Amino acid sequence: MLIGLLLLSCSMDARAGPPTWTNLWHGFQNHFMDTQGRVIDPLDGGITTSEGQAYGLFFALVANDRVRFQRILQWTQNNLARGDLSRHLPIWRWGRAADGHWGPLSSESASDADLWLAYTLLSAAALWHDPQYATIAQGLLRQIERHEVVHLNGWGPVLTPGDGPYWRVDDGFVVNPSYLPPFLLAGLAHWDRAGPWSAIYAGLPRLFILADPHGFAPDWFVLRNRGGFAVAPQGPEGSYNAIRCYLWAGMSARDAVNLAILHALRGMAVLVQKGAPVPEQVDTLDGKTSGHGPPGFAAALLPYLRQLGDTSARERLSDQLYAAWNPSENGFGPHYYYNALALFALGYLDGLYRFHADGTLWVFWAKP
Repeated sequence: MLIGLLLLSCSMDARAGPPTWTNLWHGFQNHFMDTQGRVIDPLDGGITTSEGQAYGLFFALVANDRVRFQRILQWTQNNLARGDLSRHLPIWRWGRAADGHWGPLSSESASDADLWLAYTLLSAAALWHDPQYATIAQGLLRQIERHEVVHLNGWGPVLTPGDGPYWRVDDGFVVNPSYLPPFLLAGLAHWDRAGPWSAIYAGLPRLFILADPHGFAPDWFVLRNRGGFAVAPQGPEGSYNAIRCYLWAGMSARDAVNLAILHALRGMAVLVQKGAPVPEQVDTLDGKTSGHGPPGFAAALLPYLRQLGDTSARERLSDQLYAAWNPSENGFGPHYYYNALALFALGYLDGLYRFHADGTLWVFWAKP
């Protein structure tokens, strides 16, 4: 942790070096962010997503970089939320259209990004003692509750993936479990006691137990009225979305809710403990795996394995991850998403931030 603190105190023109969080953060800024505060996915036509903006905002808070934080927030509000996140959900996709014009590429939102934005703004308000961020966050939470939360018989409040009508399926709704980090919901329940977050948080064990019959998280599934479960139209696979479920569980406090989630996700631990490579895809109905996951997948499993006390598998995946490190670019290749997963994992493992039992954020530079 001391090395991480010393590195974070250095200037922003850090030289290329080993795979520390600080070097990775510098590389992320150089390759996936512009000077306006826009987070860019260069392998997807240079688009920007609300997810990328939310992740960038969180990393800027961890780095105690208020200038970059404000740039990311301002760009997000101006380009994704019609100038005001407290009144409008951000659209999830922005970029270059077929006619060459740069602007919105969707009208729908993505609820995971919205939760991360609200949580990070509330954390910034507390850590930087700046109530303007809490004001924006509280307005955003009301929009999320109004447009992205539904109430199902037998379940109570459920977070849908966004505000589009296509998430309704028969008598239920599609759910993405990676959109439900336990610490985010616990933190929102702490700050917004009148909201649905406490009930959603309390329902996570039941949700994961139903969705993970072989111990692997799916990317998508359907919750039906009266507590039913069904395979989502997108299929039963767990892959690029689901990998975050293991990461979030590894970063959450060890309370009854998260211990139940870790048990529900036991399939991935059993797999890697046997020496198998991290799979790119899992059929959650039969537990069969295929492909080799990219470096970001290995990074995502490191906090999860540490939470489970598995030193051997964690060291093996750490070696695989570091073998993919490109010191000349301070990154793990040209994929925005892989580097974002690694930023979450390495920052957590280096002790630069933690989530308290009530979901609130601790960062290394904050006063006790």
